[in-house]
Amino acid sequence: MKQLIVTLVIFVLVGLKPVHADEFQILDIRIEGLQRVSAGTVFAALPVSVGDVVDESTIRDATRSI
Repeated sequence: MKQLIVTLVIFVLVGLKPVHADEFQILDIRIEGLQRVSAGTVFAALPVSVGDVVDESTIRDATRSI
């Protein structure tokens, strides 16, 4: 039984792939659904802009900064 569990764990670990986003360049930023804040205010507070090369953590930090 122990050997079966160890074998299953090994198969699961071997099958896992690293989960991360590659870097990419921002081509366009769209703001949708604003009601009380202007798009200009959001763009001014956004720490990234079109043309920047970002990854998942940069996007996460940018959305939190707004």
